[in-house]
Amino acid sequence: MQDLRIINNELKSYINQATFISMKCRNKLIKLLCDTYEIEVPLENYANIDIQLTDDGNIVMRGDIYKNSKSLTLEETIEKYNEFKEKADSLLNKKELNYYNKKDINNIFNIIIVIVLAMAYIVVGFLFIRALFSLQLFTASILAALLSSYLAPGIKNRFEQAKNFIRRKLKK
Repeated sequence: MQDLRIINNELKSYINQATFISMKCRNKLIKLLCDTYEIEVPLENYANIDIQLTDDGNIVMRGDIYKNSKSLTLEETIEKYNEFKEKADSLLNKKELNYYNKKDINNIFNIIIVIVLAMAYIVVGFLFIRALFSLQLFTASILAALLSSYLAPGIKNRFEQAKNFIRRKLKK
């Protein structure tokens, strides 16, 4: 019984970690557990899901008991749990790495966009000064409106995100 209590506490910990990553990851983890024990369980997007294993290999989820096709001994239940544990660790570690890699890729993509926008601002600024000196005031006013679009929240946030990302990478 003590082993089963430890297993159920670890299982809660795995589900909490997966929920922290995403609901999709949590559902994959639950499906992985059900596949390990060969049990059909409906996957629903509840905010909190409490799953427990019984000593004969059945799963108790949200108060409902889902039975295994064959009754397992406590040793077989623990053995299957260890299989699940290895798969769950690899799933959670893979998800965490992909999250950070994707975040870095998005930041690098943002830097590329910022560089293109900065070059466009330089070109428009040059054209604005040229139009102002040649007294093409209508063209100059349109170019000035384009230059003032830096104040738009989306573009300004991109520049701030790129600056913060570069600072974080240079500190490492």
